[in-house]
Amino acid sequence: MTTKKLFTGMLSLTLAANTMMAQKYDKIPLKENPVPVTTVKDITGFYGARMRLNREVYLKQFPIDQYVSFIEKREHTAWDWTKAEQHGKWVESAYLSAIQADDKELLDKVDAILNRIINSQEPEGYVGATARSFRSAERPLRGMDIYELYFVVHAFLTVHEETGNQRALTAAEKLCDYILRFIGPGKLEFWPSNLRYPENKGKELAGTSDFAGHAVHYSWEGTMLIDPVMRLYELTGKKNYLRWGEWIVANIDKWSGWDAFSNLDKVADGTMGVHELQPYVHSHTFHMNFLGFLRLYRVTGDETLLRKVKGAWNDIYKRQMYITGGVSVAEHYEPGYIKPITGHVVETCATMSWMQLTQALLELTAEAKYAEAMERLMLNHVFAAQDAETGVCRYHTAPNGTKPDGFFHGPDCCTASGHRIISLLPTFFFAENKGSFFINQYLPCQYIGRDFGFEITGNYPESEHIAVVITSAKPIKKTINLRIPQWCQSPRVSVNGKQVEAPRSGSYLELTGKWAKDDKINITLPMQLRWEQRKNHSNYVYRTLPGGERMYTEEATDKIPYTLTRGPVIYSVDMVWNEHLCNNDTNLDKDLRLNTTSLPVEITKPGSNLIGPVISGNGSGKVKLSLINTRMPLHTVSGYIIQK
Repeated sequence: MTTKKLFTGMLSLTLAANTMMAQKYDKIPLKENPVPVTTVKDITGFYGARMRLNREVYLKQFPIDQYVSFIEKREHTAWDWTKAEQHGKWVESAYLSAIQADDKELLDKVDAILNRIINSQEPEGYVGATARSFRSAERPLRGMDIYELYFVVHAFLTVHEETGNQRALTAAEKLCDYILRFIGPGKLEFWPSNLRYPENKGKELAGTSDFAGHAVHYSWEGTMLIDPVMRLYELTGKKNYLRWGEWIVANIDKWSGWDAFSNLDKVADGTMGVHELQPYVHSHTFHMNFLGFLRLYRVTGDETLLRKVKGAWNDIYKRQMYITGGVSVAEHYEPGYIKPITGHVVETCATMSWMQLTQALLELTAEAKYAEAMERLMLNHVFAAQDAETGVCRYHTAPNGTKPDGFFHGPDCCTASGHRIISLLPTFFFAENKGSFFINQYLPCQYIGRDFGFEITGNYPESEHIAVVITSAKPIKKTINLRIPQWCQSPRVSVNGKQVEAPRSGSYLELTGKWAKDDKINITLPMQLRWEQRKNHSNYVYRTLPGGERMYTEEATDKIPYTLTRGPVIYSVDMVWNEHLCNNDTNLDKDLRLNTTSLPVEITKPGSNLIGPVISGNGSGKVKLSLINTRMPLHTVSGYIIQK
């Protein structure tokens, strides 16, 4: 399939691929089927501008050639993973961005890159960076190969699903077959250290493993491959992939030494926190495994798998999710409500996989709470990690304080995860199920389906008024499900000027009818500006594990910070405008103090590169507040303010 044919026939190819996907080998049908990325067009406003930045500046200018050459040369023997992680994420991200925006320049480039990667694939199927001389039957992969190849398989499968590219599917099969040839029942296993069961029971680990990643991840950095392998089974129905996935979940307890998989039932019962599953619970790694468990649930119908993942999600949401929607403390989960607001918190990799995990649960359950959690994360934290000039996404994005040490390093895992999640965002906006259509996010854009379409206007969330105008050429009977946020206590909806019975917050409002061109749905989601005092706040002190991982403890404090909120938006101080705070002598506790007993007032927005309304605080120096997306991430940002 040539690039020209792929591009000019993109919509028809995508719809054909989507039809094929409906015949997947799943026992459990999705309640919400995400629409193809090519049907979401003309995303405008602040978020549309940031997605264009991701495509036009970062993806197009990223030096992908040198990273693909690194794969083609295949001379790598070091344990690390930074260089070999870029090509998989870039291919998936660039394809999604190109076909969503009808960007032929980027599509031509990524199509050529994909062909280079596939052409470099060895006859046995390997397509990573590790030298052939390093690999053997006893060590078929390098230490972090699994982590790198996880994203390569997903890239191949996304290209196939969105475009119908058969060569990409074949490459994914060959790669997974290579891994399964060596790792599986009666073969090599995902042992994170030299200890074997039962000697490994209850043992704390450090260091690295041959091909199961960091030892401190207790095998989960190898078992994560269950996610793309089960995705491959969903597409092909080949039983060896299903049997391998079942083998993985049957052995995680043994490999981890901590019964970590079985104890997810205790997390679901509420008798154990997710942080207690093993001595160190890496957020991003666990999310990727959970995605695989959900795929295994879909193909087997094993309800215990869904229960385990929902229980873990609920525990994280309740205790370890920040008010901005972000997760992870120094890349892992902590006891209780330990969530420092400065330093190495809210890792971009964890942002990406938490968003995907939450979307997967939404698709399976059609529970609006998942879409609301995604809205909060998307509006407040995804683009906070993105530099507004270069499009580069960074490692950690703390709600408060200066950017942590190493914030500007890269390319690395997080810079690649950042552009990948931004390119995936349009796949999270809308879903369908037979005669039902779900509108989960209200960013201004167009949806152009086979026989149904609409346009969303209103500049949400800056404005509380949203309009959905039907653009379908012919009338069509459809149930439109509008997500009504939990935070909105007095939502209003009208259809063609006629008020609809008061919708219920935190659920979907069903509007069933025969929809014709120019029919109009008006949605008003009133937003109240208010101060929120942080709950369960402490001072935090960390210790460092042998591998450099930070673990925190709490100390009591009487200085409890506040944050300013408006609907789903969390405000922050932007140091670009508060120049008197832009110096190394700034003391945040002293210099960022506002009177939280009264509300600040709205001022004229000083530019388009932020979400308004912009607020002027009533503290010393007239501190201005805006959403956490700063123009210059070099500067200090703050989501929390100490009370005056």
